[in-house]
Amino acid sequence: MRTIIITGVSKGLGQALSKALADERTNLIGFGRTQGDFTGAFHSCDFTKPQLAASIFEQALAQAPLEESESVVFIANAGRLGLLQPAQNLDPFEIEETIAANLTQSALAASAFLKRVQPLPIPKAFLQITSGAALPERPKASWSLYCATKAGQEQLVRTIAKEQETALHPTRFVNINPGVMETAMQEQIRQTSPETFPDVERFIKLKEEGRIPTPDTIAAEIAKLLEDPSALENGKTYDLSQ
Repeated sequence: MRTIIITGVSKGLGQALSKALADERTNLIGFGRTQGDFTGAFHSCDFTKPQLAASIFEQALAQAPLEESESVVFIANAGRLGLLQPAQNLDPFEIEETIAANLTQSALAASAFLKRVQPLPIPKAFLQITSGAALPERPKASWSLYCATKAGQEQLVRTIAKEQETALHPTRFVNINPGVMETAMQEQIRQTSPETFPDVERFIKLKEEGRIPTPDTIAAEIAKLLEDPSALENGKTYDLSQ
């Protein structure tokens, strides 16, 4: 029996991953604001409230019988695009919540996961779902918070991967760039005005040309990677974009 933990399970890629990874040999644990149709052990968690999220992570992981697992994987998938506006139009509340839901959530999850699995001599991995928006050559106007937090997530993972190189029972830390996929986030992007987001026409064209894969397609690719967590390359970014 393997254990797979996923954040943001109610919709989008998190929902697709929950379905793609559910089988008789998998113990699924999910976190999110809402449960949706997730059928594993679910924990309600609002990632914009860091102190509460940290407590929920630690309690849920403490209760999970991970010692009985052949492998343990944590997929940090939850996140938010946030308000697409120039920086001068962002209020403190929006800034605080977007950073908490993206970067702070990933740091809390990684810390709680490592504390729990550190002594376990089994294959372990932490997968951060990131974005092409994290890349230095791909900043996008009006996406300052999303681009910054995604870049922060990637560097967080690379740094912890370095730390794990000398761990007695190391955990592999990797980034997964799923590329553009058809989610509520994409709908939000396409509805943004060109005045606010000058590159919006490119995303509209991708949709019109049928070049945006479904979350199910991306989830199937990630599921293949997780067939053998011990084969994941520590510190690597796996690019699944098309």
